Amino acid sequence: MTDGSLPALYAIQYSEFDIRKGAYVYYETAKTNFSEERQFNWIRNFVCPEPNLKDKLIVLTIDNQKLLGCPVIISDGEKYRNNRNEFRFNACFIVPAQADALKYEVAVRKLATYLRTLEIDSCFLTNDILKQEYLKPALDKIVKQMNENGQQCSVKMYSSVFVNLKLLEQQTEPPAIASSDVPMFCNNIDLSDLEQMDQMTQRVIASIDGLRHVNKIAQDTDTELALVKAAMQNLVYHNVIRLVPIFSYKNRYIVTPKIQKLYTDVSLQKELVFFVVRNGAKDCATFYECFSMICAFDHGSLVKDVVNKMKANNIDEKKLVQYCVLNDYLRRVRDYRISLDESVYINTNNLHSNGTSDGNDPSKSKIKKTLRDLCDGTNDSDSLACLGYIFNSRLIPTARKSTQQSLPPLDSYITLWK
Repeated sequence: MTDGSLPALYAIQYSEFDIRKGAYVYYETAKTNFSEERQFNWIRNFVCPEPNLKDKLIVLTIDNQKLLGCPVIISDGEKYRNNRNEFRFNACFIVPAQADALKYEVAVRKLATYLRTLEIDSCFLTNDILKQEYLKPALDKIVKQMNENGQQCSVKMYSSVFVNLKLLEQQTEPPAIASSDVPMFCNNIDLSDLEQMDQMTQRVIASIDGLRHVNKIAQDTDTELALVKAAMQNLVYHNVIRLVPIFSYKNRYIVTPKIQKLYTDVSLQKELVFFVVRNGAKDCATFYECFSMICAFDHGSLVKDVVNKMKANNIDEKKLVQYCVLNDYLRRVRDYRISLDESVYINTNNLHSNGTSDGNDPSKSKIKKTLRDLCDGTNDSDSLACLGYIFNSRLIPTARKSTQQSLPPLDSYITLWK
């Protein structure tokens, strides 16, 4: 990302290839590090390169400036018979060296596409009069508007042709995906967009229902967990899904300050009621019923306590909770287990230097060590559940497979809620 004191775009450098002069700069909106003849001689073979680099994003850096271009080659034996039957050009952006190239890529490619179309249709770039009258002023305006209008522009290039360019907003990297995360759609998916996605992403999307967690989706689709996480991370990055905690009637939630926005916005209220109504309900839920149920959550109440208290038969409590978490009206109060007695998991007196115990299976000792490490206050009950450990209503840990290992008594743990 560029520094706030630096312009988004220093200049645009338009270059062509001539059979006598080779690659040369036809016009540059301002002098840059790439303007000097010696510097340009170093990069000329990349600015107007051989066909193997055409339509590829070219990124070059000299000192504190970076050049980004997309070389174009138009082949036409009749039209360009005096120039080796082809025409090569490149309209390059000169930007700060620390700028992210991905932010400019779409704009660079789009400008190249505009110029290519104008040349094919109107000989825009091979006619010196048109270039002098239209191209140079248009490039100047693009740079000016890019720096003044929030890194976007709309400039008349020629006749009725307008060039509309915008730099991409730099997005933060998506968070790491946990096995216990539950994906929920936050935007509608266009069927045409779905067809363009890879088969892995399509398979993952078909399994998203707002209740199944990542580990469950991997099991149901018979797919490696790492591949499912990668697909989820990509969907989060493109704002298709958001991640919420696993739903359970033993969960605890608390109302957030954003509930005030829901209370005052009628459109949000209608959306809430439409989303949370129970399938097959005889009576439509009202916003008052939904809002009362949301406000019933506090630190001490489990979901099942709220459901039993409200007795709202026309409201699907699963949809209500997940929807409210997705929109930050409710926040999950998570429970973290902290072990107080490490000797329960590993008896250091019976361990050899290689980490195995006398007369016991090494794999069992490894399982015990893993469980001890997990109960360190950093893994909540959802994470432990995905690994095969569950906690009953008395917070006593229980392995799903009774033969897996014996687990410590209640007084070996404390539970941290946050």
